[in-house]
Amino acid sequence: MALLAVATAAYTWVVNIVVNEATDLGDGQNAIVTAKKYALTILPILIGIPLISGIANYAQRILANSIALNAVGDMQKQMISASHSADYASFSREPTGKRISKFVSDVSVISGALIRVLSNLIRDLLTVIFTIIAMLWQNWMLSLAMVIFAVAIWPIIAISQKMRGSAKDVQEHVGLITSELKESFGGARMIKTYGLENHEENRLGKSFDERIRLYLKLVSQQARVDPILEVLGGLVIAAIVIFGVYQVSADLATAGSIGAVLTGIMILSPKLRALGTLNNVIQEGLSSLTRIFDVIDEEPKIIDRDNAKLLERPEGMIRLNDVSFAYEDGTEALRGVSIEAKPGEMIALVGESGGGKSTVINLMPRLYDVTEGVIEIDGQDIRDFTLQSLRRNIALVSQDVTLFNDSVAANIGFGDKDATIEDIIAAAKAAAAYDFIVALPDGFDTVIGEDGDTLSGGQKQRLSIARAILRDAQILLLDEATSALDAESEAKVQTALESLGKGRTQIVIAHRLSTVKKADRIYVLEKGKVVETGTHASLSRKKNGVYARLRELQNG
Repeated sequence: MALLAVATAAYTWVVNIVVNEATDLGDGQNAIVTAKKYALTILPILIGIPLISGIANYAQRILANSIALNAVGDMQKQMISASHSADYASFSREPTGKRISKFVSDVSVISGALIRVLSNLIRDLLTVIFTIIAMLWQNWMLSLAMVIFAVAIWPIIAISQKMRGSAKDVQEHVGLITSELKESFGGARMIKTYGLENHEENRLGKSFDERIRLYLKLVSQQARVDPILEVLGGLVIAAIVIFGVYQVSADLATAGSIGAVLTGIMILSPKLRALGTLNNVIQEGLSSLTRIFDVIDEEPKIIDRDNAKLLERPEGMIRLNDVSFAYEDGTEALRGVSIEAKPGEMIALVGESGGGKSTVINLMPRLYDVTEGVIEIDGQDIRDFTLQSLRRNIALVSQDVTLFNDSVAANIGFGDKDATIEDIIAAAKAAAAYDFIVALPDGFDTVIGEDGDTLSGGQKQRLSIARAILRDAQILLLDEATSALDAESEAKVQTALESLGKGRTQIVIAHRLSTVKKADRIYVLEKGKVVETGTHASLSRKKNGVYARLRELQNG
């Protein structure tokens, strides 16, 4: 960049030499000889400067892009690391689409800003500095006309402050659009079934119109910079021409020095305009950078305690002692809940929606921390264990199955990254999934699409169960694990889970009470409290009991 800047500034000397030497050439044979000699002298300079400039320009563009792209790549890696380290609650505070837009839209803005800053800011700034030095060297009095450009500093600063706020509004709205698009495409089945295409088009159309409005507001602010510099540039040239004529007339300067200063201004004007425009890019980049650092700098609250220890293979004794929990907005989910599960037992959590069952499940792997009370494994507070070792000993099968756009084998293998294909096949058989897997086009190598869209609900659930079986954890959390299965598959999976559950502790959430008949103990939750405890038989006999009422409703 320095080499390119020097080569560009050197044009002022070239003009000075050319003009002055051409003025000194006389008539006749001697003049012709002098001109030939001069041409041979100046030709290498006229060829050499563009050659050096071209090579330097090519090299700096490659290097600047490499630096910028690598920096942005490192930033994205930090973002994904920070996102996965963040508390589970952070994902409920912000729509997924908005978070995704920071990885895509904001990073794209920063990438463009970094490339332009590295390529243009440093290069143009050096060019301006070297050109000013060259101009001052050749005619310092005339070059003082450049101070007129200083008038632009204050309006540009004022415009910059407005632009950063506008750029932030634009990027935040892009995040909103990303979130709305995710919702719209994700709900395509319902939208088509209910004939809501026009509604969605209108809803998203308003968002697109709002983005246009916000962006035009930003563009109108950006557009104010160029005219200011253009007008000031014209004033500078006018001042140089008028004062330059006076200097030449008074023999205070040569025509070559005047031409050199004018050439310098011709070099400076576009560079200064480029720097002014670049300020727009910088403001957009800083706005996006703030949003990205919001992700990178987010500190998780659920972390390992000092001197936290590893949870080795536990026996599986679980106790919730007078546990209460409230979300960040103050909503109470659990109040004074006490639950016990002995090693090898299966306990069930039942009750109407909103009773707190899923909250209990979420507290076990410390997706959230209790507000009051304590959860113990083998008599020790789970907060005394490292998060990684705690979660390594817990397997979750949820009603909402999470699958990735990868092979069947890979999706099952997420349960244990060290598992062999034989282990994966064994887990699939235990989950009653083997038969449908081998019937797929590529068997275990079949790519199942985004969120497993090529599979039925029951097939997805069996893959999720196979993943949990492969994990071989001592504590099993089953959140409506068999809700999507047909009767035949459910029977097979229940048998597999019973076999898997021997010697392991299971906490089961079930709405269908028929699936928890064999539970060692059933806890009925209502409005965040345990209102009944017992076996299926004892609770069924309770007249006017909550469990008995739920059973009666399900039996019709």
